[in-house]
Amino acid sequence: MSIMGRLLGSAVSRWGEDPWARGSWSLIGRHGTPQDRVTLGTPVGDRLRIAGEATHPTRAGMTHGAYEQGVAAAAWAADLGHRRVEVVGAGMAGLAAARALTQRGVDVRIWEARDRIGGRAAAAEVAGAAFDLGANWLQQYDDNVLARLAERLGLTTVVTDFRDPLVLGGEPIPHGLEEDLRERLAVAAPGASIADVLDRWLRDPAPWTPDEIRRFIDAEIVMDSGAPLSWLSARHGVEPGVGQGDRWIVGGYRLLTTHLAEGLDIRLNRPVRHLRVGPDGVLLTSGDDAMQVDAVIVTAPVPVLAAGVVTFEPPLPESHRTALSHLGAGRVEKVILRFDRRFWPEHGYYRVHGPADTCISEWLDATVADGVPTLVGLFAGPWLDTLWTGDDADIAARAAEVIRAAVNG
Repeated sequence: MSIMGRLLGSAVSRWGEDPWARGSWSLIGRHGTPQDRVTLGTPVGDRLRIAGEATHPTRAGMTHGAYEQGVAAAAWAADLGHRRVEVVGAGMAGLAAARALTQRGVDVRIWEARDRIGGRAAAAEVAGAAFDLGANWLQQYDDNVLARLAERLGLTTVVTDFRDPLVLGGEPIPHGLEEDLRERLAVAAPGASIADVLDRWLRDPAPWTPDEIRRFIDAEIVMDSGAPLSWLSARHGVEPGVGQGDRWIVGGYRLLTTHLAEGLDIRLNRPVRHLRVGPDGVLLTSGDDAMQVDAVIVTAPVPVLAAGVVTFEPPLPESHRTALSHLGAGRVEKVILRFDRRFWPEHGYYRVHGPADTCISEWLDATVADGVPTLVGLFAGPWLDTLWTGDDADIAARAAEVIRAAVNG
C-alpha cells in the first residue's frame, strides 16, 4: 500500500466552463467601485430587478449576501402589490426570493437553466459522502443569516482558521505585509489595478524581499479572487469576507438549499432567454414557452448577464450596463480527493506555493466529515492552465500529485 495514499474517489469543479456561471464569484474591476453593485441591484422601473451576491454592497461573493439580496428583491415585488412573480435562477438568491414571496402569498415560480438547484452551491458525492464543489463556507459566521438557519436545522459545522494555514514546502509569510499592502491599496489612483500597485511595490520592496511580496499577493489576492491582477481594482478589488469566523457544513450546502426549496415551484432545465418589459407586465420566454407575469427577479451571475445570455427588451438602462462592465468574476476551481489513508500532517488548512509565480493552491482537511481521509483543494492562477485539462479523473490525479509532492517536501 502506498504511504502517500490511494485515491478512493474524487470530484472536480469546472466553473470556468459552466455556461450558467462563467466563473466563480463577482469581483470589482479596475474601473469599478462598490456603487456599481448597488446600481446593478437597483430596480428597473417597477417590474424588473436583478438580485444576487453581486448586488450586495458589503457581502458580495458570499452565499448569505445572495440570500439577503433575494429577500430584499422579494420585499420590493410584494410591496408593489405584484401577485404573480417569476424568478430566474434557483441559486441562493433565487431560492430566498421565491420562499419570501411565497410566505407573503405571492404566486411565484423559479426558472432554472440547470438540471439541479443551488447555482454556484453545488453538491458532489464522493466515495459515500457529500461535499461542496462550489460555495463551501459560512462566512462572517456571527452575522450570517444562513448560519442561523444551519443552527436551527441542527447541522454540524466545522471552523476553518484561514489566518493560520500550514505552508507546505515553503516559508510562512512574514507578519506586517498585510498592513503594508492595505495602505498601498488605499492610496492607489482611481482606475489603478492591483498589478499597478504590485509593480510599484516591487521596485522598492524594502523591508520585504520581492519573493515575500509575490508569495503574499498569491496567497491573499490570487487565491481569494482567481482574477488577473491587471484587471482587479486596487482600491475595491479586495473585499471583506474570508477569515471572519468561517465554518463549513458537514454534508454540504445542499442541506440548506434542499430545505429552502421545499414546496417551491421550480422548473429545471428551463433557461430564460428573453424578458420583455411592458406597461402591463413582463413577458418571459424560455424555449417555446412564454409567460406574462407582473414582475421578474433575475438572479443570474454577472458574467452570464454580461454575455447577453438573457436579453432584455427594452435593453437594461445604461447605468446597469455600465455597472455590469465594471464587474466580473475570477476563476477558482476545486477538487475533492478521498484517500484510503492520511499522508498529510494534522492541521486543518494548508497552502502550497509554486512552481511559478501566481501558482497557488490551498487545501482543507475535511476528514472530520466522516473519518475517511479527505482533502478539498482550491486552485487558482496558472495552475488552471496545466491541471484543468482532460477528464475529471486526469485532473484529480494531477491535483493529488501536487499535494503529495508538497507533503513530501
